[in-house]
Amino acid sequence: MDKEIQSVDYKTMSLEALVDRLNTILNERSVQDIKEEANVIRASFYLKYNEQVELAKQAFIEEGGNEIDFEYSQPIQTTFKNLWKAYVEKKNAHHQQLAQNLKDNLAKREAIIESIKALIEKNDVSNSYKEFQQLQADWKETGPVSSEKYQETWGNYHLYVEQFYDLLHINNDLRTIDFKHNLEAKQQVIEKAKQLLDHADIQFAFNELQVLHRIWKEETGPVAKEFREPVWQEFSAITNAIHDKKTAHFEELKKEEEANYLLKIAKIKELEEFDFAKNKTFGDWKKSIDAFDKLKEEFLAIGKIPKNKTNQVWEGFKASTKAFNTAKNDFFKETKKLHNEALDQKKALIAEALEWKDSNDLVNATEAFKRIQAAWKKVGFVPRKQADALWKEFKSICDAYFDRLNTAKKEGTPEQQENYESKVKFLEVITAAEITLDNVNDILKTWIQIGTVPPQKNSVDQDIQTEISKALALSELDKAEAEFLKYQLKIAYWAAIESKKMYDEENHIRKDVDTANKDLKQLENNLGFVSGGKKGNPLLDVVMKSIESERVKLKLAKRKLKYLRSVK
Repeated sequence: MDKEIQSVDYKTMSLEALVDRLNTILNERSVQDIKEEANVIRASFYLKYNEQVELAKQAFIEEGGNEIDFEYSQPIQTTFKNLWKAYVEKKNAHHQQLAQNLKDNLAKREAIIESIKALIEKNDVSNSYKEFQQLQADWKETGPVSSEKYQETWGNYHLYVEQFYDLLHINNDLRTIDFKHNLEAKQQVIEKAKQLLDHADIQFAFNELQVLHRIWKEETGPVAKEFREPVWQEFSAITNAIHDKKTAHFEELKKEEEANYLLKIAKIKELEEFDFAKNKTFGDWKKSIDAFDKLKEEFLAIGKIPKNKTNQVWEGFKASTKAFNTAKNDFFKETKKLHNEALDQKKALIAEALEWKDSNDLVNATEAFKRIQAAWKKVGFVPRKQADALWKEFKSICDAYFDRLNTAKKEGTPEQQENYESKVKFLEVITAAEITLDNVNDILKTWIQIGTVPPQKNSVDQDIQTEISKALALSELDKAEAEFLKYQLKIAYWAAIESKKMYDEENHIRKDVDTANKDLKQLENNLGFVSGGKKGNPLLDVVMKSIESERVKLKLAKRKLKYLRSVK
């Protein structure tokens, strides 16, 4: 292979670079010198282009298209086709010219043979010797003929040259000079052949040897009889030595190719046994792809193999990569599907957030935003570029709403502002009025019914609570009634400033009821263990007092629960 071709990694070149390279060699080098490189460029171009076509087809099908409707073309392919057409036309023109040259050369050589034949028939060697030498020079300068005509023309030429030399023996001086000249020419050929023996490039040496054989046969004439066999034997010995080196060289190449074949088979087995079954994430596949590509590169880096095994190895290589590529493509298709689903989910959450963003129903809007934000966190992975843009949009909507909510909480809603005015008047009324046990429940109910005020103005509720507490401080109540009244006041205060506590309180009171019931049953069961059950028994008195205390606690807890439910 051409050294320049070996130094270029066509597999890594882009389609544009391959087109540029073909254009360059087509314009700067002769068409007969670029055949091998042009074919490598063409193979590399369509390998890469067909990969693009396959990827585009997969994307088309994934998006719901029918494979039969798929079409794909790129301007770069048209450019390449036009360049390749120009190359083929140039190559055909070259071959046509070669064919014409062979035909013209044949005509020239046949004319030279006829001229030598005419000199022989004239039988005037002394006067025609210079003309004979010119004909020999013309023969050397005439280009090659077709292979099927070569042996015939060379045989005829050699025959008539020998006949002319047979006539030449009459003039020994001329013949001796010519023999000497021919011997020197043959010895020069032998010296050049000797140099080829030590040449590092065996194929180059063999090719040059063929040129020397042509020169020996066509450009050097006969020598004196005593030298004919020795010079030919010397040239033949060198030829045989070069042939032996070539044979040995190709035997080594054959061994290398067989070794490379075994290496490629082993590498195919590694590819076939490559384990990717546990891959679950993109990271897993990224590691596998890198490792698998490394194995492929190692396979491609292995040298030439026997030509008769190329198809077998290449088919094995393609088959060994099929399972991995199929699983990889399936994973990325599914991943892309999940990404699109997650993308749609996030877009839907953004749309819902936009619907609530300007709502005046702050309670439900706030709950909706909390739910939407929680759902956002649970949405699957979206590629970073899209995720960043969506998050920026979503965050801006959330920030806008919660900024408005915080402002509303500080300033209060129009309804809360109105409630505040009502509570200020209510505080003035109860401050001027007499609060008694008879009207306190109505006062508490009115206070609760007014509703909440802006957070920054809820000190009015503290003032109302203080005023009611101060008025009832002088009331003479038993312990249980006093505690229940305090509880009513606390519930009224919570209802006025933070209704959520009332819901938490119900759970707490229900636990108190359950605990009091359990404790009471336990105490009543304990009565059976008090010996004698007689009055005046100290232990019995303690149990009876505890039972009465638990009954009071149970009664109060139930009363609190009933009241709490009535005002919620």
